[in-house]
Amino acid sequence: MRYDVIEKIGEGNRGEVYKVKLEDGRIAALKWAKNYEIEKEWRLLNYLNGSYAPKPIFRGNRYIMMELIEGKPLKELQSTPEYYESLKLALIGAFKLDEKNVFHKQLGRFYHILYDGSNVKFIDFERAVITPKPRNFLQIIGYYLQRDENFDKNRIKHILNLYNKNKLKALEESLKVVDEAKYKAFY
Repeated sequence: MRYDVIEKIGEGNRGEVYKVKLEDGRIAALKWAKNYEIEKEWRLLNYLNGSYAPKPIFRGNRYIMMELIEGKPLKELQSTPEYYESLKLALIGAFKLDEKNVFHKQLGRFYHILYDGSNVKFIDFERAVITPKPRNFLQIIGYYLQRDENFDKNRIKHILNLYNKNKLKALEESLKVVDEAKYKAFY
């Protein structure tokens, strides 16, 4: 597949990400693997098929071409009403990944959750695994809600206990808690 690099948009220990223009005119992301096998991430992205993850386009020997996810990472949204909206969508997305038995492992990093004003997508699935006991929802609760002073810690504990008994009710309760925290912080 032919493409032209527009710009480098990210780099980590394991890979580099570029914004590219494909031969058909579409803009996409190219993730180049520095030191890991890209096949596992390719399979996971295909399994998710754009559901809370970039939609895969093409795979080379050392790279994946995928949907370009544009949006702001949670870090840039802190102390704004959009932060709470993105948290709600991240909780739903994490719940959906859990239903598919995909464990991302790194949703506690602000820059792996991108919000475009209406949707949330997770990026960087190279360390993700298929497991019967994924913990994405619990990661979001632990990294964001438990550490934010706008959330009642007793309610968070209740959600964590409820999650073991009824995951859907725990999700519903967590969304209410986020709405309440947003209201408390901004209204």
